Parts: sequence; C-alpha cells; structure tokens
Amino acid sequence: MVITDATEYYRKASLYPWQTATGLVRLSPHCWYVGQEWVGVILIETMDHDGVIMIDSGIRGQMWQIFECIRKLGYDPETDIKLCLLSHAHLDHCSGMPLLLHYSHPVMYMSPYEVDWLTDPGKWTHYSPIDEYVPFAPDRLYDYRTPIECGGFRFQVLHTPGHTPGTSSFFFDDVDEDGTVYRVGLHGGMGINTLTDPNYGEGEAERAKKERGDFRAMMEGLLPMPVDITISNHGPNIELMQRMGPDRRDFRSFVDPSYWEMHLRRQLKGLDEMEAASKFH
Repeated sequence: MVITDATEYYRKASLYPWQTATGLVRLSPHCWYVGQEWVGVILIETMDHDGVIMIDSGIRGQMWQIFECIRKLGYDPETDIKLCLLSHAHLDHCSGMPLLLHYSHPVMYMSPYEVDWLTDPGKWTHYSPIDEYVPFAPDRLYDYRTPIECGGFRFQVLHTPGHTPGTSSFFFDDVDEDGTVYRVGLHGGMGINTLTDPNYGEGEAERAKKERGDFRAMMEGLLPMPVDITISNHGPNIELMQRMGPDRRDFRSFVDPSYWEMHLRRQLKGLDEMEAASKFH
C-alpha cells in the first residue's frame, strides 16, 4: 500500500484515535505495535523486563492509548520508558514528543540532519494539516556509526534519507524465550509522499530528480539486508491488520525473511509509477 496523500488518515488518527485503535499487536518476541491502523509507535520490552523502549512518540491525540498499552504490558509510562528513538521529523511520528518528554523523561535520540526542523515551523506546517508544532529538544543525536545499547538490545541505526533529510532506520536482534534469534528491521520512512510533484515548485526539476534518485539508491542499497521480521511505524506498510493472527500476542505470522525485499520493492514500484506520471522529466 503506497499512500501519497496522508491528510485524511492523519486527521482521523489525530482527532478520532479510538475509531481505528489497534491495541497491542506483537511483532517479535519483545516488540509491539501500538496506535492506529494507519500510524503507530513501536514498544520494545527490555530483555530483563524492567522497562520499555519506544521508536517514535506518535501523534499527540493517541498518547493516552500508548500510555494505556504500556500499563497493560505491566509498566508505568511515567517511570519505565527508558529510551525513545525518532525515525524522522514528521508530526505523525513526533507531535506527541513534548508530552512524552515532559511526562516520562526517556533519553531521546534524533537525526542531526533534522534538528533545524525544530526551529523552522515552515518545514512542519507543510506536512502537518492537523497538529500544531510544540518545540522539543533531543537529548542526543545519532552518529550512525555507534550502535545504541539499551535494555539488552543493540540498535544499528542507519541514515536512510529520501522521505525526509534525516530519516533513520533501525536493525536489532530479538531473542525468543526458546533461544531463537530474529533479526528485526524497521525502515524509518518508506513513504514517497514528500517526493511527489506538489512538493516542488517551478524551476525545481533538478532538485526533484536528485531527491528521487537519492531515495531510489538508498532503497536499493538496503535490499540485501538480512531481516527475519519487518516492522513499521505505519500499519499498512507491513499489512498489519491483514497479516496478524487471531491471537494478537502471537508474532509468528510476521516471521518472513522474504518480506523485507518485497517491502522495499513495493515502494520502488510506487516511485516508478510516480516518476512516470511526473511533470519533471
């Protein structure tokens, strides 16, 4: 599923989050999707079960659902969120960040390539038809060389620009109770919506071609990555509702080493179609 106009999805997720709430959906032994069918966050239970790690904060309007799911896992969202990793600076992934940082105080990382977005509202309003930007500051910035370690996990963070300048992707091993090790991968920004013609003005054909070319090269470079379980902060990207089994706590329906390549190639096909219809040639 390739979404090129997310405005209506965003509006419903922000204003009526209860309508499409997923509850807790287990993606890997320690990893859960929480939020709406369209957009959500990833909760990762630490290996010793003394807290949780978050990828993204989600939309401000869904924060109460995220906190309630953390409680259902047996943790206190005020004290037990250890770390938050931001995939990219679009408000559907971080408009809840100021609330999260104020209430829960996790160590928060983001890309150095998007820190300027925190001080330039124009970069936000272009993609934010519903939520107003509330400033926040990261604790640390990715250096894309040193893995981030927390709670028994070692996160490999890669700079994968294209969707936004600082889009970051995450790869880590998750170990089941029987000792089976699964390689988990999350591409931080699959969407091509920021590469469509309306995002470029007159005389910007070369910029459009370059950014689309950079996105293509990045995606093709990730194709050989070995991934057993592909996860996402957007449910449709991994066909969340269609692939999960009747028991939402059983992650085995998401174990598929072939899915990662298909996941990326589907977006590349969407890019092909968009470029074929583009006014920039």
